[in-house]
Amino acid sequence: MKNANQPKIKQPRVTELTENKIEAYLERRDFEGKYVSYKTARQFSSVGNASSEQLGADSARHEYFSDLERRFGITLSYLKNVSAVKTQYPLLDVDTTLKVASRLNIPHPRYAPKSGLVKEENQGYQAAIMTTDFFFQYVDVITGEIKKIAVSLKYDNDIAVEDGSDRVIGRTRDKLEIEGTYWLEERKSEFRLITSSHWSVNPVLVKNIDTARRFRDLDIPHSLLRASQIAFLEELQRTPRYRLADLIYKVSLRTVISFEKTFAIFWYLIWHKGLQIDLFRPLADASFVFVAKEDFAWAW
Repeated sequence: MKNANQPKIKQPRVTELTENKIEAYLERRDFEGKYVSYKTARQFSSVGNASSEQLGADSARHEYFSDLERRFGITLSYLKNVSAVKTQYPLLDVDTTLKVASRLNIPHPRYAPKSGLVKEENQGYQAAIMTTDFFFQYVDVITGEIKKIAVSLKYDNDIAVEDGSDRVIGRTRDKLEIEGTYWLEERKSEFRLITSSHWSVNPVLVKNIDTARRFRDLDIPHSLLRASQIAFLEELQRTPRYRLADLIYKVSLRTVISFEKTFAIFWYLIWHKGLQIDLFRPLADASFVFVAKEDFAWAW
């Protein structure tokens, strides 16, 4: 037990209010007929950079409570071996998260309804339903196995230690420990804490992916698309390297397709893995274009 030398912490209760929250969520999920996030950006619209998006009519809506979460979500949408992405994933088995908190001897997240608005037996602190930022599955690039992983995201400044003082807010640290122990020991699943220095939230990478995503539904005849792809691949093998605007212009001349449409095709091919371009480098008009050494995939 962690904090074994400390007095045993009294954990919050599970009351009918918590059970009602779980029931209401399950009803909402059943009504939608697919996964829905436990919390939504609309509930926190006045806090930070909360946002949401839905990539397709049949896909789940992704709810982001920070710019960091949004960047991670954009990257996941591009990775070839990632699927079934769920955001704000609820840990509905509150009895288990309470058990983990008791074992670690740290306080479980809790809430208290306003006095006078609930029955006497429901007053006071009670167990809150914990959530994990992301839960998704991926194909292991080495073994080919389908695996699932839970991910929590935090800014580097939230977990930095400076001048001997821990800058992590105590309750945030406790929540992360309960969350990680829950996934690793109770669910036997992978769990990772990703910070703002991780490659998957690199601002340049995310900006390039976001640009490519805007052209993902481009409607173009297959023959023109194939001709453009071949032209891009051949021109990218030439030396010296092209700047992006020059590359687009060169391919436009070869294919007799307008500069604007060739530009759109370039990004369409990136999104659909028809071109392997180094997306960690800026791709503005005057930027040089570099070929990537490998395709992008989730790997730890």
